[in-house]
Amino acid sequence: MSKIVQIHPAKDFKARSKTVLDNPGQRKNFRGAMDFLQAKRRAQFTDQDELQGLRELGASIRRYSLANLPRLLEQLEANLIANGVQVHWAQNSTDANAIALKIAARVNATRIIKGKSMVSEEIGFNHAMEAAGIEAFESDMGEYIVQLAGEAPSHIIMPAIHKTKQEIAQLFADEVPGVTYTEDVDALIQIGRRVLRRKFADADIGLSGVNFAVAETGTLCLIENEGNGRMCTTVPRVHIAITGIEKVVEKLEHVPPLLSLLTRSATGQPVTTYVNMISGPRKAGEKDGPQEVHLILLDNGRTQAYADDELRATLQCIRCGACMNHCPVYARIGGHAYGTTYPGPIGAIISPHMLGLEATYPLAFASTLCGACNEVCPVKIPITDILVRLRTEAQAKPETEDATLRGSGAARTVAASTVWSIWSQVYSKSGLYKLASWFMSRGRSLSPSEQGAWTRSRTPLVPASKRLRDLMKDRQP
Repeated sequence: MSKIVQIHPAKDFKARSKTVLDNPGQRKNFRGAMDFLQAKRRAQFTDQDELQGLRELGASIRRYSLANLPRLLEQLEANLIANGVQVHWAQNSTDANAIALKIAARVNATRIIKGKSMVSEEIGFNHAMEAAGIEAFESDMGEYIVQLAGEAPSHIIMPAIHKTKQEIAQLFADEVPGVTYTEDVDALIQIGRRVLRRKFADADIGLSGVNFAVAETGTLCLIENEGNGRMCTTVPRVHIAITGIEKVVEKLEHVPPLLSLLTRSATGQPVTTYVNMISGPRKAGEKDGPQEVHLILLDNGRTQAYADDELRATLQCIRCGACMNHCPVYARIGGHAYGTTYPGPIGAIISPHMLGLEATYPLAFASTLCGACNEVCPVKIPITDILVRLRTEAQAKPETEDATLRGSGAARTVAASTVWSIWSQVYSKSGLYKLASWFMSRGRSLSPSEQGAWTRSRTPLVPASKRLRDLMKDRQP
C-alpha cells in the first residue's frame, strides 16, 4: 500500500525545482509530453472562430453558475435528497474525511475502491482511511502507478506523466507479486487490469469525484476513459462522491459545452469514452447500482476565493490541465516541484485559498506572466491577473486594503519595502526624478559595450526602415 506523502512547505520550492532542472532526462520527458499534448489540443481546435465562441460560452456558463452559487447549491441539495442521495457539507479536509469515516464505520467497510478524484488527493483521503485501518485503493491506472510508488500525482489529468515505461515496468516487477519485468505497454496495462478487477468485486465502498453537478435534476456527472469510474460507482454497495462546491451548474444543457471544452483541452479527444450521469441509488427492480449514494460538498478555502470579485474567477476552472501543458515553468520543473495537490498555473492561484498564502506565495512568483495559460484556458480565467494580485497580497502591509487573504504579507521584507518606498518617492516627485536620472546617466560607461558578451550573444535588431525597404525590394517585379 502507498506510503504517506507529506506536502512540502513552499520554502522548499526552489530546492525541489533545482533538483528537476539538474535532471536532463526528466526535463526531456516533460518537454516531450507537453509538446505532444499541445499538438493534440491544436488538432482538436482547427477552427479558431469555433474555439473562441465555445470558450466564451463555457466562460459564461461558469460565471453564471458562480454568480448564482448559493441558490444553485441549495437547489442541488434539495433535488439530490429527493432522488435518494444523502448530502453532506464539509468545511475542510478534516470534516470531509470524518464524514467518509463515519459512513464507512456504519456499513462496516474495510475496503474502498477509488475512481480518479483530485479532491480526494486534496484532502489526503487515502492516508486518512489507512490511518483508520481501511484500505483505499486507486483504480485509475495513473493513480494506481503513483500510489504503488508512494508518490503524489504530478499532473491533474495524467498523474504518472513523470514516469517512463521503464520505471513503471520496474515498479510493477518490484511491487506486484508474480510479475516479471516487461516494457511491453499492453502487458503492463493487463497487469494493472488483473489486479484492479478483483478489487472492484471486493470493495465495500466506491469513491469518485464529480466533474459537474446539475442543480435542476440533482445529477452528478462524471467523465473518464478507462471504465473504472463506472465500476466504482455501480459495483460496491455504497458510493461516495466528493467535490468542491464550485462544480455546480444549473441545467443539463450547460454540461455538453463544458464537456466539449474539457476533453479537447485536456487530452485532445473529441469526446471522452465514458460519461456517467448519476441521479440516485439503485431503485426497486434495477439490477445494478449502489444501495446508497452520498455526496460530500467541500469548501476548503473556496468561499475565501468566492468572496472576492477578482479572485472568484479562480473557481471557474473545469480541471482540464491545459494551463499546465502550455506553461513554460511547469514544462521544466514538473508537478512535484510545486509541492501542492494542484500544480502549474491553476495550482498557483487556487492553493493559497486551501493552504494559506504564507505556505504557497512562492508559486505566484513562479511564472513568466507570458499569458500562455490565459490563451488556452477553455473558460477564460485571467490567470496572470490573479497571479499579480497574489504577488501584491504576498507583499502587502498587514491590516491594509491590500491585505485581504489568509497569509497576506508573508513575502514582505524590510529590505524590499525600503527599496519600493524609495522608488515611490523618487518617481512621485519631479525634482527627485530628475536628480536620479542625472546620476543614472553618469553611469552610462558601466553598460555593456557593442563588443560585449551580451551584445555578441543576441540577435541584432534590424531598424524598421531597413525592414520596410527590404520588403518593398522583394515585392518589386
